[in-house]
Amino acid sequence: MHLIPANWSHFHLLVSVFPSVGLLFAVCFFAGAMVADKALMQRVCLFVFAGLAILGIPTYLSGAGAMDALAGRPDIPMEIAALHENWSWAAFALLAITGIVSLLVLRQSWRLERLSNNSLHLVLGLALMTLLLMAIVGELGWEIAHRELHLPPAGGVLGGTSHNWSHVHIILNHFPTVGFVFALIFFIAGLATNNDALKRGAIVAFVACAVLGATTYVTGASAMWALLESPLEGISPVRINMHRDWAILSLFGLAFTGGLGWFELWRYRYLGRFSRLSLNLVLVFAIITLLIMAETGHLGGQVNHPEIHVATDVIGTDPAAYWSPKIELLINTIIWFVPWQTVHFFGYTLVFATVLAATLRILGVWKSLSFAAIHRILPLGVFGVMMNIFSGMLMLMADTFRYVNNYSFWPKMLFLPIGAIAVLYFSLSNRLWLVKAGEDAPMLAKWVVVLVFVSWTIVIMGGRLMPYLNF
Repeated sequence: MHLIPANWSHFHLLVSVFPSVGLLFAVCFFAGAMVADKALMQRVCLFVFAGLAILGIPTYLSGAGAMDALAGRPDIPMEIAALHENWSWAAFALLAITGIVSLLVLRQSWRLERLSNNSLHLVLGLALMTLLLMAIVGELGWEIAHRELHLPPAGGVLGGTSHNWSHVHIILNHFPTVGFVFALIFFIAGLATNNDALKRGAIVAFVACAVLGATTYVTGASAMWALLESPLEGISPVRINMHRDWAILSLFGLAFTGGLGWFELWRYRYLGRFSRLSLNLVLVFAIITLLIMAETGHLGGQVNHPEIHVATDVIGTDPAAYWSPKIELLINTIIWFVPWQTVHFFGYTLVFATVLAATLRILGVWKSLSFAAIHRILPLGVFGVMMNIFSGMLMLMADTFRYVNNYSFWPKMLFLPIGAIAVLYFSLSNRLWLVKAGEDAPMLAKWVVVLVFVSWTIVIMGGRLMPYLNF
């Protein structure tokens, strides 16, 4: 593992994503706690806001050190670096204000034994404004070292794979990694306090990270093609394949953690309690997955950041010597591709059948059934999603270039995480769970199920149209 920074640039890359992406996840937890009126969860979020403000100090200082180290490199656009530094001042100042206000509200809540609604909204507003500034800072920071972002987008097979995929991957890959860290923090806090709200919130984050992990892997494979088609000096195919090998392991770890976590959410609805054994297994999977993702992230950073290369790294000379290219060669044979394609189609059948059943009941067509009866078949749909993630990953490896340059692939990958994450509502909503036979579902549930149905319809149509829109 390479978690000990070798220099200021390395240290900055390790810590800089936590205040921004971590703040996004903390805001989501905080908003959920406000809606559900969970005081303990609100206090934990306030404490996290304060912690992120403190983390902003080493982030800014390491950034200043990294600027000095990069100043002499001719490939670094210093005008963008200067903009990044100026916006960082504003983001850091607002983050500090958010942390201080959070501590004051937290102190006030312990003295008065309650949380002021106005104070909570003030913290939420400050956090959202900080997020906006951090989005600008992050974008400028990525443009400093990622030279491929300055290349004109090729777009399509005739001109090569677009570097838009590289841009999306750079943004997206931080969410399942940093988000997973904060999900684990909230999960451990829930276990320590035996608070079901914290446990459920953390499990929801684990599932969301697992879904985003699949999308991240796909955009990473696309970014690989873009980099290999228009190679830049210093970017090594060997390091790319090292990163890809660990990315596969990360994908498996995320799937096991998120899948087991979702099953506990589903099971909780029937028993009203969590299984201690299952929660411990989720914790073990989460810790192992986090360690794997740490190495995956480090190897991914080494692709574009020569300043974090470690002298003790063992680097091969043959890009084909790693797992990923060997799996590509294997899946490219018809004897292996067709079985996995068949599994993929069966997975979509399970997903669509489950979504259709939930849609019909919630929209009032099958009112003779309670929602609890429909809820029992949801594991079939989740099993179908997991079938499709792994089979789709293998099929993508067999023919990445054709898939990512297909016009129907973009909407497929956009709506897949939307449809998968929205399904969580069916196991989280108390009002929907209490809908009996003959009763109408709440209006919010109808909006959510329409979103889920439309999303999965677009995903399936996108897959089926690929052979006909392959320009």
